[in-house]
Amino acid sequence: MRFSNLTATDLLKYEILQKRVNKRKYSKLAKDIGFNEIKSMTGLSIREGNIEALMGMAQSNIYAVTAELQKSEYNQFFSQKFKNRQDSFIPFLYFMVRPHAPRSFKIMLQKLTRSIILRHSLNISGRGSYGKARHRIKFYPGIQEFDLDQTLFNYLQNGNKILRFSDIIGIERRQRKRSVVLILDTSGSMFGKLLLNAALTTSVLTYALSKDFTSIILFNSKSLVLKEIKTQNNTTRLIDQILETEAVGFTNISSGLKKGLKELNKIESVRKKVGILITDGDFNRGKDPAMIATKFPKLHVINIPPESQKITSKKTQSRGQLVCQKIARAGRGYYIPVKNFSDIPRTLMKLISKI
Repeated sequence: MRFSNLTATDLLKYEILQKRVNKRKYSKLAKDIGFNEIKSMTGLSIREGNIEALMGMAQSNIYAVTAELQKSEYNQFFSQKFKNRQDSFIPFLYFMVRPHAPRSFKIMLQKLTRSIILRHSLNISGRGSYGKARHRIKFYPGIQEFDLDQTLFNYLQNGNKILRFSDIIGIERRQRKRSVVLILDTSGSMFGKLLLNAALTTSVLTYALSKDFTSIILFNSKSLVLKEIKTQNNTTRLIDQILETEAVGFTNISSGLKKGLKELNKIESVRKKVGILITDGDFNRGKDPAMIATKFPKLHVINIPPESQKITSKKTQSRGQLVCQKIARAGRGYYIPVKNFSDIPRTLMKLISKI
């Protein structure tokens, strides 16, 4: 059969079976195909295990794809992908279908997305990052760590030929609680992968700082305290709340900083107080955020460029980058630019290890 005689559906079917093109090509092919044909091709993609075709058609006609995928016969497909760790597409599919998907299908994808986030965050955070202070103590049998300099000094000062137990100084590492507020931009200027990585970042923070005081702030036009600093961690609940959040509104960084500062000041007994702001810096509502940043004991900034813009050279920095640098300087913290949203969690872990 000559390709010139093939219909748009025939061409799409052929490419699904061949598995040679990317999702952008599948999306383009699907634009000239009707609702029922897309449903049929969605089923074919599942049977063939062609995820690129599935996601490409979802970009072209999410309603038709959702109408097919909501059938209970496909639940096993998603469960198997999760079990085999071939599930990176599921969170993105969830965000695409959630505005109009039937409740049962939406909940199923949300649960899988939550599980994927939890699994990934545990891989990143490991056993956590615990801030421990060193304290000098007197020797006792079984002590694990010694202060050799202080021990030698005591020995020389006493003028003895024999090292006494009273000369030996040990070191004990005691848990040093920290207060950390994570302030996340969820405004309309940052969309797509933002909420997924916001959920992952929140999960990483709560695992890594499970022994510390933590608070989570989301902001767009206004700000929302997702987790108060004195409340217990409930990572699953936090992830679900973020997954149900809409990345809408203007960007009011100062509103988020004000809420974060208020939470940070609720704990008076902790000396180590830190704010971490994650934003593209392109604010269009509220006062200059750098003015509020000066009130933080320490404020670090992880700067994400807008999705429509790649990181530029230092000579042509964007307004958002300059704003983030100004905030970090005002908050006496680190300025850390990242290229992609997916870099945030591991960048956060590196930052936590320094505070």
